[in-house]
Amino acid sequence: MFKPVMNYCSKNIHPCALCGAPDADHHGLCADCHGDLPWLVRACPRCALPLEPHATTTCNHCRHAPPPFDRTLAAFHYDFPLSQLLPHIKYQRQPAHIGWLGRVLAAYLRVHYEDDWPDALIPVPMHPLNELHRGFNQASLLAEVLAKQLQLPIEPVLRKRQRTPHQMSLNLEDRRHNLHNAFDVARPPARHVALIDDVMTTGTTVSTLTTLLKRAGAERVDIWVLARTPEVR
Repeated sequence: MFKPVMNYCSKNIHPCALCGAPDADHHGLCADCHGDLPWLVRACPRCALPLEPHATTTCNHCRHAPPPFDRTLAAFHYDFPLSQLLPHIKYQRQPAHIGWLGRVLAAYLRVHYEDDWPDALIPVPMHPLNELHRGFNQASLLAEVLAKQLQLPIEPVLRKRQRTPHQMSLNLEDRRHNLHNAFDVARPPARHVALIDDVMTTGTTVSTLTTLLKRAGAERVDIWVLARTPEVR
């Protein structure tokens, strides 16, 4: 189980953000915790769903009904400790872990991103009242870390104009209807952008946002997330 990050600065010791062991040197983690993270080793390049060992390089869904976004990169399966840590960040208002998570994701992207870097990063927005209640938008904080690590600009052109029930409480069909007319685009986006979020589940939210961005002028939209859940129907 992860532990709160403690202040060791006076001793020039950098503790592991998960276990508290000293001398963490893997973007904020010790070598053991870094190696034990639920790395997503083999995934569909379009939607990042985990692939079975015998599967081809693209999942069946993306071959037969490609999503509107062009590529998805996720560093992890949504499994322990991420499955406990990410809700802890959001619902217990503990955003400090976003720092090392963003650095780990940036390192993952440097290794696995083989195309031209996007022109801008766009965090998935929250409704202003929900963000005020929580005190932060975890996607925006993650985008800030990635922007600093990768030297890319942030372009927050998306707005959520309607409050909606949490997607996690809905089935797939209800998720689609839940987001109808919930977002808009404040101004034309860059040609090639990356949408930033913490977790991708069904892809409904990023599909909705991708469609809006492409209608507004984006030519390519990639999805960058920390974790990908298994298939949800």
